[in-house]
Amino acid sequence: MRRVLGGFVAVLWSAGLAACAAAPPPTPTPSDPLALGQQVFAQYCAPCHGADGEGFVNALDAPGLNADSEAHLLSDEAILTAIIDGGAASGGNMAPLGDALSEEQEAAVLQYLHTLWTDDQRAAHEAAGGHIP
Repeated sequence: MRRVLGGFVAVLWSAGLAACAAAPPPTPTPSDPLALGQQVFAQYCAPCHGADGEGFVNALDAPGLNADSEAHLLSDEAILTAIIDGGAASGGNMAPLGDALSEEQEAAVLQYLHTLWTDDQRAAHEAAGGHIP
């Protein structure tokens, strides 16, 4: 009986180790750029800028990016530079994400940021030449 029980425990233990060693399935990359942008924002931006881009959600005091902020006054180039190079050049604490994100992800999160603004803010952004088509 002891051998059977010991063998059973060994099988369960081995199965448990195999389950722990198995990598979780990768998160599928959405084919829709807006969905990809939302996914990237949730993973990389929301922890500091807030789930809705409201900003100032932790000790880093990351600025707002939504319609309650003035982010729409920045050019897409300036926003992408901040995403890629981080905020140190402008005195901020944002870590550079250029090595973590693909160009597709950078473009998608920029597109998603535009959805956080009002129609009037998007129009002003485009009229000022801030939008990269």
